[in-house]
Amino acid sequence: MSQNAQNAMESMNQLVAALKTGAGLKDDFIYYMSFDDYKNFPDPFPRTAVTVKEVQETIERYANPEKPGELFHWDIHGRLFTPAKVSIPDTAVVMIHGGAANEYEFIFTPDGAETYADLSQTDPKTARVGVAQHIASLGIPVLAISLPGHYSAEPWAPVAVRRPEFIIGQIPSDAELRNRLAVYTFRMCTEAVKALVEKNLQESIFMWGHSTGGEYFYLMEQYGLKNKLIGGLGFGTGMPAWVRKEWDNACADKSPEERAAPFRNLTDLSRRSPKGYAKSGYVGPNQPWGSVEKWFELENHRRPQFKPFLQDIEHSAHDVLLPDIKKMSGLADDELFITYQSQLERLRGKRLLHIVGEYDKGHWIEGGEKGLEFRREVYAFKRFKPYADALRLIMVPNLTHYGHVESYNEALANLMVTGFKEYFRG
Repeated sequence: MSQNAQNAMESMNQLVAALKTGAGLKDDFIYYMSFDDYKNFPDPFPRTAVTVKEVQETIERYANPEKPGELFHWDIHGRLFTPAKVSIPDTAVVMIHGGAANEYEFIFTPDGAETYADLSQTDPKTARVGVAQHIASLGIPVLAISLPGHYSAEPWAPVAVRRPEFIIGQIPSDAELRNRLAVYTFRMCTEAVKALVEKNLQESIFMWGHSTGGEYFYLMEQYGLKNKLIGGLGFGTGMPAWVRKEWDNACADKSPEERAAPFRNLTDLSRRSPKGYAKSGYVGPNQPWGSVEKWFELENHRRPQFKPFLQDIEHSAHDVLLPDIKKMSGLADDELFITYQSQLERLRGKRLLHIVGEYDKGHWIEGGEKGLEFRREVYAFKRFKPYADALRLIMVPNLTHYGHVESYNEALANLMVTGFKEYFRG
């Protein structure tokens, strides 16, 4: 065995010990990984070939003001990756994107080819494909999801004028866009995710929601998902909104009214830009495509680059806007801010494994000036600790909020699958 292979196995053995026994953990649940260990982290299973299938479902929810007696139709799209050889029985992963993204964020990388690679025949370290392809090639079925409105089968129009395709292939009118954005709730999205998952997966699942998508893990059980949720898996993953509100109140410089002010035009879309990405701290040293402008150039044809205001409002706990939202939407109380209803008691019997990048502004850097316990991932885990069976947080140097598309993203997949093998199922 070469020295590099020996080092890789040692890094795996150290992580497994931390996952299984707590060896080397700091502050009860944090494992600080070196970047060399991350880059060289080995495959936990042999690679296998994978088949890919497009899947789509439609749900009906909320009255259409333009068509009395009819409900809005909402399309949800995804791609199902099925390995030729399963490594862990009765285990699958559901991936839900964050704001202004879609399933492609898990399937391809900005600098990689827009193709499906056979990673049993190609070096995973040079393939530059998305984490969904990597995880599936390790023998775990993966369903990567695009929330309603966020997927198009055709290249998107310019960012300034593009609109969500709530029905795939159809561009909404001004009135329809306003009416749909007035009711673009987590409640609706939850039902759409349930429909797609239950139709296409029979396995027990891990649900990884990146960023804004992180809410769904904490909601699925209580809203009736038939598949068993094994445990909590995260990278750059959002916390329940009511926990986020607590964190904001403890750490934010602005009042709730000031934080909510940019979203008062309730039926609008926030549109992404290179400048906005840089301001949010999404740019880092581990991005092989170069400038943030180049990133946008590479992704603009497939990434929506917009986020419904109401999705931001419910996720970011801007409940000072709730009276206006109730009046505008006409929805019942139980359709709004279900992100406040997450029941942490449902973490009993479950383990959580989150991974965070050193340069993730929102999840690791902000709040740190007040102390470790105010880093957002740590803050959330402290709230989860009385309920969850076990907690593990892996901190990886050099990664940003978008570490899943940055260099060495195959290692991120390897960390996750090692967690499935040794920590959740061990």
